[in-house]
Amino acid sequence: MSQQIGGNEEFLAQRYGKKGSNTWRYIAALLLLTAIPWLIWSAWHHSNPEIRVTLISFQNEQDTSIEITYLIQRRDPSLALNCTLVARDFDKNVVGEIAVAIPGSSQSSLTRNDQIPTRLRAVNASVLNCDAIDSKGK
Repeated sequence: MSQQIGGNEEFLAQRYGKKGSNTWRYIAALLLLTAIPWLIWSAWHHSNPEIRVTLISFQNEQDTSIEITYLIQRRDPSLALNCTLVARDFDKNVVGEIAVAIPGSSQSSLTRNDQIPTRLRAVNASVLNCDAIDSKGK
């Protein structure tokens, strides 16, 4: 009987391969130990940007301008910003664009109302981007 068991083990080893070392487990553990902290940092970093802009509303009651209300949230409230606002017509063509300088303040969250002058009647408005103005004045 012991010969058969030994024979079965040899047969199983030939068929399914021999039991190898556990090196793959150490490699997998090392990858997990580096990948999980990076994944947590990456998720936090990209979900909490330095500058976040949220469109609240716009009103197009006039043919020559449109009013836009938006919320700006900054991690560093003393950061001065330069925001580009655009107005578009029914065919999504840009009919008005302005750059608004927003000085640094003590508030991290700021709601603004601005008028965008237009050459045609606008049907919507949006904040194209808000970039930080570096301290050199660029």
